[in-house]
Amino acid sequence: MFNDDNNNTGPVYLKHRNFAESAYRQQQPQPISAVQFADSAFNSKANKGNNISKLEIQDDLGMPVNYVRIKALEDDIRMNIISDKNSLHRAITPVLILAQMCALLPVQGIRGKNTSYLVFNWYSWPVIYVFIVIAASLLILSFSLIKIYMTGLTYYSTGEIMFFGSSLVIYILFIHLAREWPKVMEKWELMEREMRQFGYPSKTAFKFKILTSIIMVLAIIEHSASVLTGIMKAIPCSTGGLDIFRAYFSMSFRQVFALIDYSLVIAIPLGFLNLMLACAWNYMDLFIIILACALSDKFKQLNQKLASIKGKVLPSTYWRKSRETYNLLASLTQDFDEFLSPVILLSFANNLYFICLQLLNSLKPMHNVWEAIYFVFSFTYLVGRTCAVSLYAASINDQSKKPKAILFSVPTESYGVEVARFLTQVTSDELALTGCNFFSVTRTLMLTVAGTIVTYEIVLIQFNSVNSDGNGQNHTIVYCP
Repeated sequence: MFNDDNNNTGPVYLKHRNFAESAYRQQQPQPISAVQFADSAFNSKANKGNNISKLEIQDDLGMPVNYVRIKALEDDIRMNIISDKNSLHRAITPVLILAQMCALLPVQGIRGKNTSYLVFNWYSWPVIYVFIVIAASLLILSFSLIKIYMTGLTYYSTGEIMFFGSSLVIYILFIHLAREWPKVMEKWELMEREMRQFGYPSKTAFKFKILTSIIMVLAIIEHSASVLTGIMKAIPCSTGGLDIFRAYFSMSFRQVFALIDYSLVIAIPLGFLNLMLACAWNYMDLFIIILACALSDKFKQLNQKLASIKGKVLPSTYWRKSRETYNLLASLTQDFDEFLSPVILLSFANNLYFICLQLLNSLKPMHNVWEAIYFVFSFTYLVGRTCAVSLYAASINDQSKKPKAILFSVPTESYGVEVARFLTQVTSDELALTGCNFFSVTRTLMLTVAGTIVTYEIVLIQFNSVNSDGNGQNHTIVYCP
């Protein structure tokens, strides 16, 4: 904004000043506050001439205005702005509170009035809580690896490795997401301000609560059914009474109690940790669904506005503004993809693996009706959640292509350079969330995943048959610890 090579610096007007791209942070001294510095700089006689031009700007009337004071006042005003209840920052607050209960996304300021309160601090209690869970998960994963080293590797034994290993990766990834969350939300808030004429999507907060309730309640039911199934399997191995809990924990955590003696003091935290890891695994998919839903709704707002003027003669300025809005959403989609792509890759890898594992488990004889009911419910929930992640993430790509039909119907009188540029961007840009650029989440991906599952299932069935024949195992036998 200021040219250091030219001593004759002209006036800079407030309406032309870009506060976000200024050198304010480089000019602000650290030992004193911004307002104190502004007062001393503005009142000092030593800052006349060329020096004062670096600290002050001029308003429309040519009066000097101290930039640092303006910036400090602007930040103070921004801290007091209350975001709309349907803005993403406020609508997603209950979802983030649930995340921190599961030791995920340890960012501070989620209850703040706006995104300026968001901050990540390595020395905060939420981060310490996350590291405790990571240490416990790493310890159990170590026990599982020791058990496999001692007993040998089978496809069924890799299930616990995948569960505890992927849970460990989830917590590490969400620490990275927490570090980036304030920046991502700041970009989102700027987008909401640019699209203020569109308003906020109606009932966004309510929609997020419904999605969260459905997924997490089903996750708790599935986990409770799993525990009950484990207890029923442990009944033949117990002597009756409370000994059934010893048998259940010894069977469910063989990798731990095969190396150390059973203790209820150890068993109860293990059960609680297992619940937290199950919730974290489900929350990962929920997080993708929520953010994809929010971004898709913003595209939907633009599409509804364009659909309302379909076939009408409008000036090029309207199409330029619409194209700029679309470009803003396209840029935000790319930022979201960079932010979410590792989580999407892990989510699809996890779901694909456990769907194959569940299908392989279906080949084993069921011991009772309850076990069959649990299998059907667990498998249906897993497939349904995978489809929900795919469809919600693919809705971004679907909504980004809808302006094409409106642009093709623009009357000849309105067709010009701006419409042509808009149409080129819509048809050429492939806006979609990806899994670290290995694949794009579109509707066609579901068919690809289904074909992959069938292929791998055939291989797993053959592998399981050879392995069972070689070991002479009978999967109907319950091995008591």
